[in-house]
Amino acid sequence: MTSIIGTKDFDVERIDEKALTQESLRTVHSESNVAKSVLKRSSSSSVVFDNNDTNDDYEKQADATIDEIWKIFKDENAWTEEAKSRDGLDVVVSKEFPKWGRIFRVTSIIPGSYSGIVEMLFERQEDIPKWSPSVNDCKILEVINDDLYITYQLTNEQAQGFIAKRDFVNLAVRRFIDDTAILAAQACLHSKMPPNNSCVRGENGPTAYVVEKNDEATCKFTWLLNVNLKGWLPQYLINSSLASVQLNLVESLRNHTSKILETTLSSSSSTIAVDTI
Repeated sequence: MTSIIGTKDFDVERIDEKALTQESLRTVHSESNVAKSVLKRSSSSSVVFDNNDTNDDYEKQADATIDEIWKIFKDENAWTEEAKSRDGLDVVVSKEFPKWGRIFRVTSIIPGSYSGIVEMLFERQEDIPKWSPSVNDCKILEVINDDLYITYQLTNEQAQGFIAKRDFVNLAVRRFIDDTAILAAQACLHSKMPPNNSCVRGENGPTAYVVEKNDEATCKFTWLLNVNLKGWLPQYLINSSLASVQLNLVESLRNHTSKILETTLSSSSSTIAVDTI
């Protein structure tokens, strides 16, 4: 959501540490715990299956991913603050889990309808690169059913280019528990997009967007992120980048949904004006 190390990754240990704390990382508190070593799991523990499995196998793996996500989502104990937005409204926290390593979480209020945001983040995920600065490409490789896809995602360089592009292949699943939408993903293998020498293949452990209705005009949005970026990189740089990526996505999502609402309201006002002439 094989490890080939990009050329930029080889140079990172020779870079002056002051250069690593420039504008793209300024939202991360200097006193945070992002410098601590995380993601200690084995390199293959997050890959859940390969594409020789049947649809029943896909469903079983999706069930297992949802079970893990639900446990993590409901866990409110001992999360540590890692970073916050400049206005202090969006806060990234993290926690070490024995099976998965460190999981990052950000929670925010997003304008827009519950159904609209869920559709945008799952059914229309190929449009994410249009509004998210961290995503370069996103493809649906295979549709197992309406709520189960295999997807490909290519991320942009992070930390001012010190972290090269990564790509991910995931089993993506949509499930509803009561009024909570879980849009989960976990790394898998697929013949349409094998690892290649041009990009480092990262691996997602249990990762999810969780959407809850806040009121008629807004939703509560939570992103749980568990990822192994692979490559020869200092852990503090990886984790600083992950915190920044979460804050940037929340801000981009909020701006995108706000523009959609403005356009919708403007169109409605124009229609009403025409009808009254």
